[in-house]
Amino acid sequence: MSFIKRLIPNNIKQEGKYFLYDILKISYSRSQVPLEILKWLPKTNPINFIDIGCNAGDFTKSVCGEYKIEKAILIEPIPKLIPVLEANFPDRNVFKIINAAVSDSNSKTEFFINEEFDFISSLLKIHNKKDELKRLNIKEPTTIKVKTFTLDHICEEQQLQGIDLLKIDVQGAEHLVLRGGIEALKKTKLVYTEFSFKPLYDQSSVFFDLYKIFYDHGFILASINSGFSSAEGELLQGDALFVNKNLLID
Repeated sequence: MSFIKRLIPNNIKQEGKYFLYDILKISYSRSQVPLEILKWLPKTNPINFIDIGCNAGDFTKSVCGEYKIEKAILIEPIPKLIPVLEANFPDRNVFKIINAAVSDSNSKTEFFINEEFDFISSLLKIHNKKDELKRLNIKEPTTIKVKTFTLDHICEEQQLQGIDLLKIDVQGAEHLVLRGGIEALKKTKLVYTEFSFKPLYDQSSVFFDLYKIFYDHGFILASINSGFSSAEGELLQGDALFVNKNLLID
């Protein structure tokens, strides 16, 4: 049986899976967008989307597979990833790519890059010697100077009247993004953000810090997905969807 399965092309297997999902009425996303986003954000109109800490743009690709994009702002501080993003998203009328970090001020600061795992790079230095992270053997990061902009500044500069979906993946610096984006939050429908239950970076925020900021500004917690766990099985990170109750969609 396993030999026969290997003879079946992967795309046929995938289509068969989707066909079965349709019969059983199981929700799914062909583009791998988290299902909770699809639940709260209808596809009826083109969307405005901001991807903070977009890396090579995988999450943005997923969103583009499900939604028509009116305007997308992709923000990434690691310089070597900018040409990748420019190649992946060439339409400059739709995609604005910014080589910077998002923080609570418009300035310049140090940014810590992990060359081996660039997706854990951050404005904050990782606690790579903590027991929870020892098994990963994370090397000491290198530092570069990066520009920082507030989310409010970016939205004003790009003349965004509303934000349908804001995604944040900044490795412990989520509170800095939110502090500099209070006005932007008022016109944001959904925020999909990574978070940590324990501080894994210098002066990093944890889930409860973010929850208070969102709660104080009219958001409800719609879902949590588990993410990275320690070798002992302790859940350390996850992804959360917050929905602006003042902009709830029927």
